[in-house]
Amino acid sequence: EAAVPPWVDSNEEETIQQQILALSADKRNFLRDPPAGVQFNFDFDQMYPVAMVMLQEDELLNRMRFDLVPKHVKEEVFWRNYFYRVSLIKQSAQLTALAAQQQAVGKEENKGREEDSQLKETVRPKTPPVTIKPQIKSQEDEEEISTSPGVSEFVSDAFDACSLNQEDLRKEMEQLVLDKKREKTSVVEEETADWEKELQQELQEYEVVTESEKRDDNWDKEIEEMLQEEN
Repeated sequence: EAAVPPWVDSNEEETIQQQILALSADKRNFLRDPPAGVQFNFDFDQMYPVAMVMLQEDELLNRMRFDLVPKHVKEEVFWRNYFYRVSLIKQSAQLTALAAQQQAVGKEENKGREEDSQLKETVRPKTPPVTIKPQIKSQEDEEEISTSPGVSEFVSDAFDACSLNQEDLRKEMEQLVLDKKREKTSVVEEETADWEKELQQELQEYEVVTESEKRDDNWDKEIEEMLQEEN
């Protein structure tokens, strides 16, 4: 297969190309070895075709190789240091793309959650209206209102219009109390009418029995008196 530059088929291809071409402007990228402890597997024979393509693509790289190899560094070391920096650029681009992708996925998830919450709020059943029942006035209050004398809108006007005697006022209050008691007793009487009828029937039956018992007692007394007279 024909060798291609390292930025081909990469995310952000133009950005990676500019960063790789910028490596040839600084000779330290070719003289400095990878940091200690960093494992960078470099196969010179495998990367040699890519190196030849880069010499054609990058004029500065060609000049740098001519100046440094073999005076300051061996050709294998020259390409190792160079491709190490190229790999760093590609890895950085991959991490940036992955972070951007994760951020986009997070935004989509948050957006989906917000849409779900909004949908739940719209679908949530509304609280049924509560019918407020009007307060039923008690029978005593209605009757008190109906039987009470008409009261003027302003109390002062009522007292100015007619000056009531204390004795008359007391009598009226007593009459109101008596009316209330009568009304209460009438209600109780109506409720217990059936019970009283049953009780009366039982009393009548009891009276019939007691009358017969009384007759028997009177007969016994008469017999005793007659016996006493004979004796």
